[in-house]
Amino acid sequence: MTAAYGDEAWRLALAGDAERLRGVGDALVAGDGDPGYEGHRARAFALAVESNTDAALAELNEGWTADWPFPAAYAADIARVRFLVGDYAQALDALALSVRGPDRVEAAVLELVPACVRREPRLWRRALGVAFAGGTPRQRLATAARVVAARV
Repeated sequence: MTAAYGDEAWRLALAGDAERLRGVGDALVAGDGDPGYEGHRARAFALAVESNTDAALAELNEGWTADWPFPAAYAADIARVRFLVGDYAQALDALALSVRGPDRVEAAVLELVPACVRREPRLWRRALGVAFAGGTPRQRLATAARVVAARV
């Protein structure tokens, strides 16, 4: 169920729907009053949509535990928060931490790399570095191609 909320939270964030994001965060509150990571994540996205970077990052951090999410997933969510507030250079820096290595990377994470370039074309070189930093060889080439296409 939380995976569905995670995808929905990102969709709502991209749509700029802070009110519904808060609703998702509230819906995930357990009996002990803790919304868990997905609830904190939804609330962080709501704050980011409202351009409250520090509060969004603090909210995201509040939900992080030693067990979940894994550091790469947490770095991807930091990148998402940075993207939502318009800090595309820092979003790319967080993505570089998230995608490192030869393992397959979630496609939704890789989509952020060219999206940053579409918003701020001067970052295309940095984005290419991120594109080649991780994922399978096919993913690296595909992401790099999308970065170049986003630049023009």
